Amino acid sequence: MKLAELQVLHFDATAFRLTPADLAAAGGLQQAWVISTCQRVVIVTAGRAARERINDRLAVAARAQCFSGADAYAFLLRFACGLESRLAGETEIFGQIKESWRVFSAAPGLLSRQLDSWVQLLFKDTKEVRAGPLSSLGSASYGSQVRRLLGAGASGPTLLVGAGQLAQTVAPWLETTELLLWNRSRERAVELARLVRERNPERACRVLEESAEAELAAWTSAADVVLCVPADAGRDAQRIAAWRARSREGGRIVHLGLGSDAAGSHWQGVVGLTSLTALFDMLRAQSDQRSLQLTRARRACAEKAVLRSLGPSATQAHGWEDLAAFATISP
Repeated sequence: MKLAELQVLHFDATAFRLTPADLAAAGGLQQAWVISTCQRVVIVTAGRAARERINDRLAVAARAQCFSGADAYAFLLRFACGLESRLAGETEIFGQIKESWRVFSAAPGLLSRQLDSWVQLLFKDTKEVRAGPLSSLGSASYGSQVRRLLGAGASGPTLLVGAGQLAQTVAPWLETTELLLWNRSRERAVELARLVRERNPERACRVLEESAEAELAAWTSAADVVLCVPADAGRDAQRIAAWRARSREGGRIVHLGLGSDAAGSHWQGVVGLTSLTALFDMLRAQSDQRSLQLTRARRACAEKAVLRSLGPSATQAHGWEDLAAFATISP
């Protein structure tokens, strides 16, 4: 497959609510590779005809951000490097993309064979960008930011609410005397506990019963709480009441499901609260050096996409015609 045939549709998960049925329709019969994260859905296919079939099956496809050819490759490279994430340069997304590809390619089909060589190049280029312009960026993950907020050596247990993708990226970073895991599906919480113990065998980790009462009881005893679930008007008032009823003082709440809607909600005025929006505000205040590194990384992604458009084995421009292609890249 030539790079010119590569097609990508990008949906911002905060603006589009794609259901599991939508995702199944988009990737029907292995005609599209669907990558779904907590922030976005990316659909990868080959050829305009395939993209048109997705448009026919998916009503909101016409409103997606679309890329073709080298532009599609550049987007996927920025995506894999974490440059499309709200937490710019975050590292977890690459692992999610690799796992998504592993699952997709495990079911043999024409598209997986067409994409395979380009995906391997994508993984190679991602590692090179991360080892180059992003190498000294420092830890850029939701887990590392949460750990920085909470600090080390809390005087009591930390409660983690949720067991989805976001919770899986945060949990291994939490330094606490005991990690309490609650999720409305206890099976998923048990699986999260298994992942935590694999990475941190010495970490004390306890899975709570899935009842609302068990969660609220944990709020009254926790030193800190991390929420990786959306805001819930019905439950939040109870959670806040339980937090305020604690016998201990201090502590932090990091709510990664709470955006700019914190004002005017039950959470307004809660002492010790850090919302997802506040977390992003703190990151935006980081040094100019970080911004410079991100700019260089984005340019590196664009340059690699141009090189790949010259041929899968291209590593440098060879002639004046090739060099001219780089003139379109913004500095």
